[in-house]
Amino acid sequence: MKLEKYKNKDGIELSFNSMSEDGREGSGAVLIQEIISEAINILNVYDSSSTMSMNMAIQNTKKFLKANFDIG
Repeated sequence: MKLEKYKNKDGIELSFNSMSEDGREGSGAVLIQEIISEAINILNVYDSSSTMSMNMAIQNTKKFLKANFDIG
């Protein structure tokens, strides 16, 4: 499976970096990157010999992302 950037039904994809137009760090972009990095960390921390541990990591990541992005 080849993973590519997500595009919505209109073909629009997310494109930003952590710098604002004036060259300073964009706090919103930095925060989003930190949240996504933390979600990846949650997914990476589980006992690879335990299906239950893997499932808990997946569920915790889903809850974390839903809470941080107000997804119902």
